Amino acid sequence: MTPSTTPSNKILMMRASSLSSSSLRRNSRSYTSSRSCCCCFSCRAVSKKMTRIQTTDTVLGRTRDEKFVTTKRRVTTASSSSSSSSSSSTGSEGCTRDDIVESFESSKASSALHNDDLSPVLKQNRTFSTFDTASLWVGLVVCVPAWQLVSSLMGIGNLSAFLALLLVFVANLFVVWPIVLQANAGVKYGIPFVVHARSSFGVKGANVAGLSRGFIASAWFGIQTVVGANCLRSLAVDFGVASGVSSPYLGGICYIIFWLLQAYVVWNDVESIKTIEKLAAPILLFLTLLLFIFTCVSSGGVVQSVLSAFATNDGGSNMSSNSIAGSFSWKTFFQAATASASFWATMICNVSDFSRFSKSRESFEKASFAMPLAMAVFAFASIVVTSSAAHILNTSSNLITDPMVVTSLLSTHFNWGKIASVLAAIGILTATLSTNIAANILAPANAIQNLAPSKLSFRTSAILSMILGTLCLPWKLTSDANSYIFVWLTGYGAFLAPILGIMLCDYFLIRNQNLVLEDLYSADKNSSYYFTNGVNYKAMLAFAVGVLANLPGFLHAVGLWPSSMLPQCLALAYDCAWFVGVLVGGCAHFALEKFLP
Repeated sequence: MTPSTTPSNKILMMRASSLSSSSLRRNSRSYTSSRSCCCCFSCRAVSKKMTRIQTTDTVLGRTRDEKFVTTKRRVTTASSSSSSSSSSSTGSEGCTRDDIVESFESSKASSALHNDDLSPVLKQNRTFSTFDTASLWVGLVVCVPAWQLVSSLMGIGNLSAFLALLLVFVANLFVVWPIVLQANAGVKYGIPFVVHARSSFGVKGANVAGLSRGFIASAWFGIQTVVGANCLRSLAVDFGVASGVSSPYLGGICYIIFWLLQAYVVWNDVESIKTIEKLAAPILLFLTLLLFIFTCVSSGGVVQSVLSAFATNDGGSNMSSNSIAGSFSWKTFFQAATASASFWATMICNVSDFSRFSKSRESFEKASFAMPLAMAVFAFASIVVTSSAAHILNTSSNLITDPMVVTSLLSTHFNWGKIASVLAAIGILTATLSTNIAANILAPANAIQNLAPSKLSFRTSAILSMILGTLCLPWKLTSDANSYIFVWLTGYGAFLAPILGIMLCDYFLIRNQNLVLEDLYSADKNSSYYFTNGVNYKAMLAFAVGVLANLPGFLHAVGLWPSSMLPQCLALAYDCAWFVGVLVGGCAHFALEKFLP
């Protein structure tokens, strides 16, 4: 669409042409000047007045030549022979808040920064409905690590079951806010996380953010694959097909089998991931409900089981009973909130990898609230089932938090036979498969192929990320509650949080939710996001500052920093590591962009 050739527009065009090309290169940053109307197919934009003015960017503290739309009129066509028009104004650059990108010229993109997998998903190609996205969140929630999260929280801080459940729900409800914010660019422009990171870190510097997030996801992939392998091993033992095979070898064989199963799925496109999530959600909810009802009925009824689980401090373990007030401390509260937020730290960073397929912003936002609700329900079920199983099996002195082990012991206790093992295996394998593929393969695959888009496909990158996840020795990361909460969850949350803070600050405060889509795929030194040799060193410095804020606390958690040398303020900072990282990283980025030339 070209601007209308009215007399006023001709004058503006003549004035613009009088500017020398060298002056434009020095002082201008391109912005999308026109975009098709997104309201409906019967609407089209017919007139825009363009002007070029020299303004002072109050946020960045530098002068730039800014192109913006001053007038936009829309004509609604009632039929092919009659129409009625209406006009509206906007002062935004490119898309408005509710616009979704409808076109992209891939021929202009640099081959070093673009391939079909990294290309924007246009509005007409979006396939994720509200139900699809909600199913994705439910599939991500229902997994063994989430099942064990509440019991781990109770174990580290003597929290009551009720307070631990409440903290998990509140923390996850709070997490929805940054999820929705980070998803905005994905919905609006259809870009994945690694491409979105180019706007703040630079077209080359984005590799740092992408690989950082990708490495964490690869480690999570290994952890989840160990869970699936343990499930297969238990199934093999129950059916007697592993007689004569030593436990280490059997575990390794099961790990390889489950690894290959996931490799087969990711070799297909994103639609296969969506299909798995839609099938997994109802299956997982049904099996969780079935286990919940049975254990409750077997231990005296649903009401009695719930009251018993929440009457004691830990839902039936060997810890002493405490009141909620007696077991509460602000330190434990912040540790629990940080652990719960860090549980989703990876998904918050790369949520645009999924939101780019959403049909609308409203659809994604509504579906996102399924996450805290599902997390609360699942945590509630884990507490009651664990407590009821301890009562049935008389194992209150040793609380069993692994659902596969619980099901296996219940099967032996009630002489259920093979059917219980099969149902448990179906539930756990489905949960692990859906979580791993959606959360722990897509992001690192995108990060790896971003290194060389012209040479690496999504499939190849996904397999490489799966290999990396195995090399992380994942079976050592969740050996006990302290390692799981303080070292793993809090540690990687503190590492990724500054990236999130920088990207949110850059997108909302510095760029006002406006990106130059073409420049995200441009290696031109004069493009908007090339910065210095393709790297925004201000964002890199802000990232380093955000990580350093939590580094002493992390070193203390792994035993490399003595307690006597750790100031109280740094210890408190690590208890709130995710929140500190987001705040410090974002503030540092804003300050550097504003005050440094």
